[in-house]
Order: sequence, then C-alpha cells, then structure tokens
Amino acid sequence: MLMGGVSIARGSVRPGKLLAIDAGDVRPGPNGYGGLAGEPTRDPSFDCPALWIAPTARDHAVAEGFLVVDPASVIATHANQALLAEAHQLLGPDEVREWVDGLKARAPALVEAVTPDPLPLAALTRTLRALMADGIGLAHPQPLFTSLALALQKTGDFDAVIDAVRAEMAARLVARIAAPGEPLKVITLDAGLESAILGGMIDPATGQPLIEPDCGSMIVRDASRIADREGSPVALIVQPPARRALAALLKSRAPRCLVLSIAELPAAQPIAVVGVIGAPDEAPELAPPAPEEPAA
Repeated sequence: MLMGGVSIARGSVRPGKLLAIDAGDVRPGPNGYGGLAGEPTRDPSFDCPALWIAPTARDHAVAEGFLVVDPASVIATHANQALLAEAHQLLGPDEVREWVDGLKARAPALVEAVTPDPLPLAALTRTLRALMADGIGLAHPQPLFTSLALALQKTGDFDAVIDAVRAEMAARLVARIAAPGEPLKVITLDAGLESAILGGMIDPATGQPLIEPDCGSMIVRDASRIADREGSPVALIVQPPARRALAALLKSRAPRCLVLSIAELPAAQPIAVVGVIGAPDEAPELAPPAPEEPAA
C-alpha cells in the first residue's frame, strides 16, 4: 500500500483460505490449537498470532475461540489501520484552518490563546500532526486546545510542548488499551538496560538516544512475546528521555505495545506489572548445606 509514493503497509493473503486470529480467547491444547490445522502467521493489523485455515475448518476455529475472517476483510482492515497510523500525513494547513474555525465559533478566547500567537498556522499544523502521530486524535478539539494553551504558557520548545500535552491528556492515551477501572498491563525495562540506552549515543539531529540494532531487536521480541502471552495490549513505561526513541522503535514492529513515559501515567490508574525486559536470568536458589553429623 502506497501513500505519496512511499510504501506504508505490505502483506500477503492466501486466496481460498480463511484467517483464524487468536485475539486472546484461545487456549492452546496439547496438539497446538485444539488440533486445528493451518499455516501459522500473524494478523497484519494487530500483530496477533493467527492461522490460515481451510474454509471447512471455520466452525472448528470458532469453537476454539478464534476470530475468523476472509482475505478481503484482512486486506480492508490492514489498509484501514495503516491509513489511521499515517493519518497525520494527510493533515495540512487548509484542514487545520477549517478545524480551528469550527472551534473558534464555540470558544474564541481559547483559540486566541494558541493561534496565531504564539503558534501561527504552519507551527500549529506541525504541532497537531505530531500529536496525531502520537495517537492523540482531533475529534475533541476543546480539551486538546486547552492542554495546548496550558503547555504554551510554560514553554515554547516544540518537544516540550508535545510532552506536556501528552501528560495532560494521559487518561486518553491509557484508554486506548485499558477500559475504565481496569488495571493497565505494564512492562518496564531493566534498570541497567534503560541506563545503557539513556547513557549511550545520541542522535545529533534529534537529540534522542540511538538504540543499537541487537538491543532494539531484543526489546521488540520481548515486548511482542509478553503481549502475546497476556492476550491483550500492554504499555511499556519508561523514563521521559527514552520515550520517543522507544516509541519509534515499537510503533510498527510491536503495535500492541504502547510506549508511555512515567510522567504520562495517570496517578489514579491501577496497574499490573506483567514483565521486565532485559532483566538478567534469576540464578537458581541453592539449597542450604546439610548440617554436619556430630563425630562419634
């Protein structure tokens, strides 16, 4: 799939087959998925384990807890997810002006606090595109503009403004993967691994940490494994300076892992820690030595 001449998604389907997706409700049996035969793969939209199966196995797959879809639905869903992930690239100054005019009719003073001073149209467009890329939609402009106005009162630095708005709207970010009142499944980085990332090389163009390929592959692999084991999305909680680099690493490679800085975790949000990435293997406990028999 191309956008502006650049590939944003790719995949392959099996004509004449159905995709049986394990969305977390399937319990593997002693012979795989309850004896269900198929070609192992991954659902391209949500990165869940899946099987390409024969149409005659549909009822069996449904009985085992799979979500079963046809190839056309796989393509349509994947295309929709890819467009949503890249929707920020479709946002231009004309769309932003129309969006702001709609808000101005309801909250003129709020709009004046943001644009055209201190953010002219081009700067506002850049800011909104960055927020959309970070998963904050524009469907509710008033709370978004309120958070933006508060951030701009404290700083004019672009990255700091984005971080401040994300922290202000943290509950909306968490709601993407955790229902109200439901514990947020959290994974963390081992303290030594996180320190190594933060203390390593820095990209001079962005000021962000550079993650070594082997380290990045390990983080992607473990984050995907934990999400598969939990059968649901998880959140990787990291120190604020590491969030951008890790979010960019995991965005397309482990889409079921949402990266949040610790400053973006709502204080009242219940959490359940389900894994630590990079922790050294625990050494087996040694049995205490047996007491010596007294000499005869």
